[in-house]
Amino acid sequence: MKVVRPSVILLSGQDPAALEQVRRILEGDGHQVRFRQPADPDPDDVSSYHLFVVEASGCHCESLAWCRRLRAGAAENYLPVLFVTPDHTPEARLASFEAGADTYLLRPFAPEELLAQAGALLRIREMHDKLSEKSAEVQRVNRRLQQAYQQIDQEMEIARRLQVSFLPQKMPEISHAQFAVHYLLCGQVGGDFYDVFRLDEHHVGFYVADAMGHGVPASLLTIFIKKGVKAKEVFGSQYRLVPPGEVLQKLNKDLIDQALSETPFITMVYVLFNHRDGTLRFSRAGHPYPLHIPHRGELELWRNEGLLLGVFDAQFSDRTQKLVVGDKVLLYSDGVDNARFEDHQPGTDSLLACAVRHRQLPIQEFVQHLARDLFGAGPPPDDLTLLGLEMLSP
Repeated sequence: MKVVRPSVILLSGQDPAALEQVRRILEGDGHQVRFRQPADPDPDDVSSYHLFVVEASGCHCESLAWCRRLRAGAAENYLPVLFVTPDHTPEARLASFEAGADTYLLRPFAPEELLAQAGALLRIREMHDKLSEKSAEVQRVNRRLQQAYQQIDQEMEIARRLQVSFLPQKMPEISHAQFAVHYLLCGQVGGDFYDVFRLDEHHVGFYVADAMGHGVPASLLTIFIKKGVKAKEVFGSQYRLVPPGEVLQKLNKDLIDQALSETPFITMVYVLFNHRDGTLRFSRAGHPYPLHIPHRGELELWRNEGLLLGVFDAQFSDRTQKLVVGDKVLLYSDGVDNARFEDHQPGTDSLLACAVRHRQLPIQEFVQHLARDLFGAGPPPDDLTLLGLEMLSP
C-alpha cells in the first residue's frame, strides 16, 4: 500500500555501505532521502521530514543518542523513527525503544521488509497529520463559537437591561395602600412582566402578564404589552379610566392584528384599584386567579374566566371586589406551579398554605416570606412574579 503524497526521509548513520543500501531501496520506491551523520548538528526544522531512519550499523551508542535527540527535537510533532540494527539481542531492541524509536528492523533484511516498515510508519504519520488538521479546525471553530457566544451574551445583557428598564423603578406612594413585588427570571430575559402606575389622584392600575416561553422572543412580547396597555384615554381636559375588560380586549385585538407567524400566547390579569375606598376591579385573560388574603377569614381565589390573549377576538368580563384595612391581594405568574411548602401539594395548595402561615405580616415581608418558603434560595425553574397589595389605614 503506497503513501499517496511524496515523503521526505532523513537517514542517519555511520556505515557508508549500510546507508547506501537503505538509500537505494527507499529512493527506488519514490521517496526523497537526505543524509545526516549522528555527529552532525540537529536539523533546524524536523517537521519538514516525514520519517527518520536511524541506521545503527557502526557505533550503536551514537545512533541511540541521535535517536534521542530526534525525538526530543520533534516536541509535539509526531515524527516516526525506524531503527535499523544488526544487533539481535533483546537488550539492543529494548534500548532502541527507550531511545524513542517507534519500531526496529533487524539486519539482514529483504528490501520489501524495509519498504513495508517505512510504509506503515508513513501511513501512521499521514493519518496523524490529518487528525491534527481536523483538531486544529475544531479549535478554530471553537474559537469562533466562543466569540459568537460572547456576542450573544453581550446582546442578551443589553436585552436584559432593556426589559428591566420597562419595569417600575419604584412603587407609587399612596396613602391608603402599599405594593410589594418579588420578580425573578430563570434566564437573563424572560416572559414575566408587571407594572404598577398611578392613573389619577385616587386610582392605580397594575397587572401581571406572562408571555409563554423564555428568552428573547418572550421578552419582546413583554415590551409589546408595556406599550400596548391603554389604561387611560384623554380628551382635552377630560379623561376616562378604561375598564379592565376593555384594556384586555384592545390589547388582544392589537396582538391579533400583528398577524405574527407564531401565535403569541399571553396570560394577564389587569386591575383598576381605587385606593381611597378600597374598590378593586379586575379582568383576567387565562392567567392564574388572584388570591385574596383577608385580614380575617378564609383565603379565596377570585375566579373570573377569560381566554388567553392573542388567540381569538374575545370579550373579557370585569369583577369588582372591595378591600378593607388589613386585606391583601396577590397576583402571581404560573411560576407558582413549582411552589413547594412543607408537605403540601406543589402549586396552588402550597401557595395557599404558605399565605395562611404569613398572612399577618406587612405586605413587603409577606411577599419576601412567600418567595423564600416556596422556592428557596436557588434559581427558579421558571420565571416568577409575586405582586402584592395591602389595604392600609388612612
